Amino acid sequence: MSIFTPAGSVTSALTHFALFGLGGICEAELGVSARVWWTDERIPRPQLDVGREPQFIADSVHRHAAGRTSPDSWLALRIEHERKTTAAFSPRIKAPSSPAAWRYLQSARHTALDRLVASRALLDLRMIGALGEPAYWLVDRTPDGGASRWEMKTRNRGEEFVGNRLAPLAGYVAARQVDEILSGLKGATVNDEAGGNQPESRTATGFARPGPVDNVLAWCALWGIAQFPVVPHTREQSGTAGTNVPSRRTNPTFVFLPVPTRPITLARLRTVVASRQLAVAAADPQAVSALDEIAVGNSRKWLGDRRIRALVRFPVFVSDNPSAPERQIRDGSIVPIGARS
Repeated sequence: MSIFTPAGSVTSALTHFALFGLGGICEAELGVSARVWWTDERIPRPQLDVGREPQFIADSVHRHAAGRTSPDSWLALRIEHERKTTAAFSPRIKAPSSPAAWRYLQSARHTALDRLVASRALLDLRMIGALGEPAYWLVDRTPDGGASRWEMKTRNRGEEFVGNRLAPLAGYVAARQVDEILSGLKGATVNDEAGGNQPESRTATGFARPGPVDNVLAWCALWGIAQFPVVPHTREQSGTAGTNVPSRRTNPTFVFLPVPTRPITLARLRTVVASRQLAVAAADPQAVSALDEIAVGNSRKWLGDRRIRALVRFPVFVSDNPSAPERQIRDGSIVPIGARS
């Protein structure tokens, strides 16, 4: 069995998402079933098993990125929207100003989705679904309410996620040699082409503090969003797996991720991250009543039965810029929850 260890730390949300994204990319490109977990030791290490040697893993990332640079890719789909060229699949864009503008946006998206369904591009479809979309259905006319809370691209100067972050990263990763991709995945080198290797780089897109991030790890981390489903609501913003968003708030106060210490499939991972049990176990202990402690205990047992030994709770920083607030997930704290062997 060939086990691959990506770079990173268990207290970094970027590492978790890069692990999940890399697993999803390998499944899509290699036709395998990926299993992910963390080593059960004092300093846990991320683990990926796809039954292939590291060179094949790196090559799959290269092919995946190269395929998304195609003019026919959904990442390349642009529409004229509110007097601006906009990526049709960015979940947070300027609100359409008329019913006709909404219909035009939806028509462009649906046509591209039909092509993806016909080609059985399951990872792409999962990614699009997990990103969410502008919420035409919300009665309070807040289209950003349909977007995933994991999509954290700061919208300075009208920038948006797909056109200004995901698509450029595809180009940078596709331009690398396979050996360079492998070096970035392993943490042997850090090359932040998108951020110019600057100390204030935002390539991490909210998954870490500002600073250079290897573009391969960033690419994988953004594709990790695909494993976190979004549930639309008619009267409030969509629910996003793994996030704690109090009532009447837009941004999470904290986010949480499971730490399996035995190999689990991505399908099982999606079940866990979307579960109420994980959300209950991740609740702020100071806000848990005596009655809730029973639910917490039951939730921890449920998670333990599914090989989840701990979770990590991450605080979320939100800047005070009212027009384009910046979100950053800070270093997390490990919360042991116990598990059966």
